[in-house]
Amino acid sequence: MENKHKTTIDRLIDFMDYKNLNDNKLTKLANLSVGLIGRARRNKSGLHTDTIEKILHTFPELNPTWLLTGNGSMLLSTEDNVIPKSIPLIKNSDTFIDEIFTTQKDIIYMLKKKYFKIEGS
Repeated sequence: MENKHKTTIDRLIDFMDYKNLNDNKLTKLANLSVGLIGRARRNKSGLHTDTIEKILHTFPELNPTWLLTGNGSMLLSTEDNVIPKSIPLIKNSDTFIDEIFTTQKDIIYMLKKKYFKIEGS
């Protein structure tokens, strides 16, 4: 299957294969609901943002752009890693939305740094 036709769950399965993880192991490592990955796999359904956030926090080497769009490489280089493990998962909805915007800005900065010459690079 060509990468551009894959879904987010298809790409996550590719990453799981690369890391030699099964559904149960990923669920435990990322602190996900039991059966969530298996259901998404069977139904070819999408993943919620909180699930993606947990996965990206657990595997900071995983390229979020690749996971969501299929663009770029599966793994980030060490200097491109913009999702620090020290950021706690946030349950408060207002703060959570602010954190999403901050993460989006970080991803945009990382992409600009990678594809365009920007000051401070």
